[in-house]
Amino acid sequence: MRAPTTLTLLNPTARSQPPVTGLSTLRTDPAPCHAVLAWFWATGLRAFPLPRSTLVRSPLLSSERWSPWGSQSTDTPQPPPSLLRLLSLISRRQSAAFSAGALRAYEHQICICAARRPPLGRLRTGPYGRQSSLLEGLLLRMGLQGTFCFPLGLLLGSVLLVASAPATLEPQGCSDKEQQVTVSHTYKIDVPKSALVQVETDPQPLSDDGASLLVPGEAEEQNIIFRHNIRLQTPQKDCELAGSVQDLLARVKKLEEEMAEVKEQCNAQRCCQGAAGASPPCSGHGSLSPDTCGCICDEGWEGAACERPACPGACSGHGVCVRGVCRCHEDFTSEDCSERRCPGDCSGHGFCDTGECYCEEGFSGLDCAHVVAPQGLQLLKSTENSLLVSWEPSSEVDHYLLSYYPLGQELSGKQIQVPKEQHSYEILGLQPGTKYIVTLRNVKKEVSSSPQHLLATTDLAVLGTAWVTDETENSLDVEWENPPTEVDYYKLQYGPLTGQEVAEVTVPKSSDPKSRYDITGLQPGTEYRITVVPMKGELEGKPILLNGRTEIDSPTNVVTDRVTEDTAVVSWAPVQATIDKYVVRYTSADGDTRDMAVPKEQSSTVLTGLKPGEAYRVYVWAERGNQESKKANTDTLTEIDSPTNLATDRVTEDTATISWDPVQAVIDKYMVHYTSADGDTREVPVGKEQRSTVLTGLRPGVEYTVQVWAQKGARESKKADTKAPTDIDGPKNLVTNQVTENTATISWDPVQAIIDKYMVRYTSADGDTREVPVGKEQSSTVLTGLRPGVEYMVQVWAQKGARESKKADTKAPTEIDSPQNLVTNRVTEDTATISWDPVRAVIDKYMVRYTSADGDTMEVPVGKEQSSTVLTGLRPGVEYTVQVWAQKGARESKKADTKALTDIDPPKNLRPSAITQSGGVLTWTSPSAQIDGYILTYQFPDGTIKEIQLGRGDERLELQGLEQGITYPVSLIAFKGDRRSRSVSTTLSTVGARFPHPSDCSQVQQNSNVVSGLYTIYLHGDASRPLQVYCDMDTDGGGWIVFQRRNTGQLDFFKRWRTYVEGFGDPMKEFWLGLDKLHNLTTGTPTRYEVRVDLQTANESAYAVYDLFQVASSKERYRLTVGKYRGTAGDALTYHNGWKFTTFDRDNDIALSNCALTHHGGWWYKNCHLANPNGRYGETKHSEGVNWEPWKGHEFSIPYVELKIRPHGYSGEHVLDRKKRTLGENSRTF
Repeated sequence: MRAPTTLTLLNPTARSQPPVTGLSTLRTDPAPCHAVLAWFWATGLRAFPLPRSTLVRSPLLSSERWSPWGSQSTDTPQPPPSLLRLLSLISRRQSAAFSAGALRAYEHQICICAARRPPLGRLRTGPYGRQSSLLEGLLLRMGLQGTFCFPLGLLLGSVLLVASAPATLEPQGCSDKEQQVTVSHTYKIDVPKSALVQVETDPQPLSDDGASLLVPGEAEEQNIIFRHNIRLQTPQKDCELAGSVQDLLARVKKLEEEMAEVKEQCNAQRCCQGAAGASPPCSGHGSLSPDTCGCICDEGWEGAACERPACPGACSGHGVCVRGVCRCHEDFTSEDCSERRCPGDCSGHGFCDTGECYCEEGFSGLDCAHVVAPQGLQLLKSTENSLLVSWEPSSEVDHYLLSYYPLGQELSGKQIQVPKEQHSYEILGLQPGTKYIVTLRNVKKEVSSSPQHLLATTDLAVLGTAWVTDETENSLDVEWENPPTEVDYYKLQYGPLTGQEVAEVTVPKSSDPKSRYDITGLQPGTEYRITVVPMKGELEGKPILLNGRTEIDSPTNVVTDRVTEDTAVVSWAPVQATIDKYVVRYTSADGDTRDMAVPKEQSSTVLTGLKPGEAYRVYVWAERGNQESKKANTDTLTEIDSPTNLATDRVTEDTATISWDPVQAVIDKYMVHYTSADGDTREVPVGKEQRSTVLTGLRPGVEYTVQVWAQKGARESKKADTKAPTDIDGPKNLVTNQVTENTATISWDPVQAIIDKYMVRYTSADGDTREVPVGKEQSSTVLTGLRPGVEYMVQVWAQKGARESKKADTKAPTEIDSPQNLVTNRVTEDTATISWDPVRAVIDKYMVRYTSADGDTMEVPVGKEQSSTVLTGLRPGVEYTVQVWAQKGARESKKADTKALTDIDPPKNLRPSAITQSGGVLTWTSPSAQIDGYILTYQFPDGTIKEIQLGRGDERLELQGLEQGITYPVSLIAFKGDRRSRSVSTTLSTVGARFPHPSDCSQVQQNSNVVSGLYTIYLHGDASRPLQVYCDMDTDGGGWIVFQRRNTGQLDFFKRWRTYVEGFGDPMKEFWLGLDKLHNLTTGTPTRYEVRVDLQTANESAYAVYDLFQVASSKERYRLTVGKYRGTAGDALTYHNGWKFTTFDRDNDIALSNCALTHHGGWWYKNCHLANPNGRYGETKHSEGVNWEPWKGHEFSIPYVELKIRPHGYSGEHVLDRKKRTLGENSRTF
């Protein structure tokens, strides 16, 4: 059965207010013994202009005061206990069964002066939280649908067995036009017709003391009517819960009594005028409104009588208001309980934001209670009594706590506090061969992190020295010193260095101080790697390594064969070992020794360079590196060599001299055998020391055969042979007499032999030959038709038939005429030109000799076609004697001579230097000539010439008192007596300073300073504010003030704020100019500066230019301003534009951490950087090095960085052009 619910709202102050509907329909189970309850909360009362705060009283609620929900009270709104008791009862009895029957109605009227709905959740707090939850659960179990918003629109219902008469409330002192609120409750109970319970219907309308509360049409617009109709089943008479229904009836009766009390309290006289003798209205903290019969509280107070201080934001629903102060629930905090509390208040190691902890660096966890654990604990090195451990550094700790103890002996552990700057520690005083547990913790603010453990073992005691005591071809004897600590045995491993096979043997420890082992079965000539490892149980000690090499086996069956005078072939059987080569040594009997290397593939070789007839001992052995085998040997004997180059010398009519090259062998003698054509033979011995002999007793004109050989004992060499014919004797004492230019007379002694005639032949040097016969009786003749100055070769011999005697010869040169008219022309400081008339004779050349006064002589040939020459290499100011003659072969004409005096050479390298605005220095190099002094002249702009005479030792002159910006012509000559050198000239141009007090490097450059270096500038051109800076005059036209440079990493840029403000470093090396100076340079001046960043690696370079650069004052923390970018490095500075400068002790960035601290520098960091020129040099960790992210990223540290500024738009090209012109003028020499 459905129970309809009706709500009617009347607002007397809103004439055209539309009706409000907030109806909800409840469905109940129609089964017997089940009660149906309807519960409704009215909604939307905010649309009605009711008073803000009015006390609510109701007979149902007894006399309990209940503050309106939603007001700014100090206590959580609490429903009255009677209401809660009723709700509890309804919950317990909601299953009571009723039967369908008659309907009864029941109404109540309540004087209501407030309307605010609380959220349902407010009922869950405070001491009545359980009952409010009960109420909510009741609503859910009953299937209530809709939104419940109005706080006093609670339907308080119960199961009634009988209908009670409605109570009537007569408002007193309030007109019908005044605002009233009427709550009408109608209870309808269905009673079955056959039930024993009789129900009488009340035909009268609802009234209170006979006064109708809801007369139709009567002031409906002046009232707000709440009417709740509850329709219930009347229980059957045999219902088991009849007693419970009676209890509920008693509750309803009490409800009526409480409603009557509410009526009494809400009479018009008390509401509008107040009770007599009451306390000051609204507790003195507000004013009483006659329209609403309620208090209008002052700010900061609340309550029906303004009796409680108000809490901010009503404690946001997360706390209790006590005397105006919020006492927040456990999970909330702040003045109005609006902020969630963080776990453990972040343990004092972070800050809380919306319930979440943001931990300080070094702490972690939801409540920041944990210190970050160390990372990377590892063993770097172990010794017998120490362990060196390391770990990853952490800058966010106060110190490290290192502890260690032997495995299984925790109670003997020790702790060491390690400073945070230290990232490794060597634990000393440990026991050898022992396992240790090493534990590391980070400590920050006396809080330790969770530990990181490491198991490490100290080394066993190191063995003493090990060595190989004996080496054979197939064994090595190894010996070593026992260690001082106890070991069980040794593992000995050995194997060839070049192989993979390794053998291992166990060697007991000897009771002696040393242990040894003989390794056998090895390969000859092989190097072995030997390892000795001490063992204690399963623990291996530190091994000792050594190498040993077996001996190489020696060659066998060494023999010699094919022996000659100077060679012998030696052979042998090859060795088994792997070798580099064989070495053959052969030693003569007299100790002469030679070694020769033979490739390892060969087993024979030829011994060369042996001495004939010599006994040799030959040794052969194998080698590998520095290792040698034993030597095998044999003996050999070379043959005697034969005489060589046997020749016939100086043959006469009856003798012939023969000669030969001696043999090398040791011999007893030579034997000479000569035989004539007719068989006449002779043999003579010749001493072993002789190299020639004369054959005598020969017949003239006869040819002899001659043989020569060496002999030692019975051994003979091979025979050498030659021919020896006797001669006809020839003319003797041939000479040239009476030579003229075209004739020559020759003569000779006649021959003794019988001849037919003499023959005379004469040949000129150019091959012109003539031959004439001369009678056998003559001993002289005249050669005619000769050419002057020609040398002739003259030969004379005797002739008989076809045989001729030896030719006698001589030379017959005709005379040569000498040069004429020798003179000196065109003399300079180091040359002289001479000329002469040429000779008529045919000559080879002229010879010129010139000698200085001190005897220095030079002689040069001159071509025969020339009649003049230039003498070079002369010394200035020296007189030379010159001689010239003609020459043909060894023949010379008479000499012609003259004199040549050289000029004085001028000074050299005349140059100006150290030029100022009023003068300069002139320097030069002295001439080579001996001089008396110098004459220097320079000309003034008006044409006046000033002359200065200087001594011969002067090479420098300083000119002062000159005018600024004027070019002075300068000339210089050297003099000796009245002789003058040539003049050399230059110009001296004084400096015309365009900027007397340059304000930056561009003005320094325009003052003709074009070399990069240190200069003094003046801030804004003020002479009282000098500043020394480094000027770059080369990059992009120059004129740059360099304010930062990184190129070596020797200077640490991790500096304090004060240091960055003042500047640091050496401007010639690495430096930072200073923030104050950058501010003074770039602000307070009409000049707009641009900035350039130059970046270089070993083989790359890039740059970035920004057309504006300005650094603000210290008040603005030197805020950076940069302009538009151009360049090749990529734009990194725009990211930093507008940001303040940050150092590790002055954090002006927007990052959570200090960017300078985490990136190891000082810079205009934001969050954090794209450029970090002042980062750690060479650091490759992400964003901690010298970075320019668009070019090389965050993990490449740039080795060269230079930052510089100059006026925007300045190029310096006109200065460079002027520099080139100036250098060109000053380098000219006239």
